[in-house]
Amino acid sequence: MAAWVGVRCASTPCCEEDKSEDSKTGLGTVKSNGMFFQLPDASKVMYATKGVHARDAVELENHVVYTGQWLGNRRQGKGSLIRPDGGRYDGQFVDDRACGTGRFVHANFDVYEGQWLNDKAHGSGKFLHSDGSSYDGQWKEDMKSGEGFETWSDGSTFKGEYRDGKKHGNGVFQSADSSSFSGQFVNDNMDGEGKYTFADGRVYVGGWQDSQMNGFGRMRWPDGRWYEGGYVGDRKSGEGTFRWPDGRSYSGQWM
Repeated sequence: MAAWVGVRCASTPCCEEDKSEDSKTGLGTVKSNGMFFQLPDASKVMYATKGVHARDAVELENHVVYTGQWLGNRRQGKGSLIRPDGGRYDGQFVDDRACGTGRFVHANFDVYEGQWLNDKAHGSGKFLHSDGSSYDGQWKEDMKSGEGFETWSDGSTFKGEYRDGKKHGNGVFQSADSSSFSGQFVNDNMDGEGKYTFADGRVYVGGWQDSQMNGFGRMRWPDGRWYEGGYVGDRKSGEGTFRWPDGRSYSGQWM
């Protein structure tokens, strides 16, 4: 998502910056276009005044209106920004940039509320989509990054790790149809080792690649059948053993 206020932040830190590194199952991401917007340099309309002070509404370029505190000709302290399409930011500013805590309401009523750094969602915050889906957790430069909890309008949930806006690392996904996955994710896909419980009661534990069963795994059915062996693309493949509840079994190659 693009930055929404294109003016400089102070050369000194304006707030504590985080230095840490951060399908078939109905996986998805909460998306919203244009969380932020471009603002002109306030110095074009303000004169220098000593000390933090409040002013009435000031219309900047592009019909953006700012009401709040200033330090000289720069936004500093608490303030509100209203854009022509109805989008609005209420919160803290440091050296002309959103920095600290604040709330941004999009024209489509999507809402982000939390911490900011240099005009970007950064730190802890919650994003609520107008369709009812949401994300509550860590952000880094406008993207979900770190630990978070995401919900969708159909009731599906994900709790776990994110990187660059995607599920990445360990997590638990619970689908609205009662199926669930607990394990590793890479770029929004089940990838690595994990346990998947199907809505019909089957349970698979093993390897995954691109959200498909891949590698060595074990599948158990509610009626007592089980399979242990290789998988490729969600299908039994290679060496494996299948056993029936009555004691019969087959060990060998699967295609």
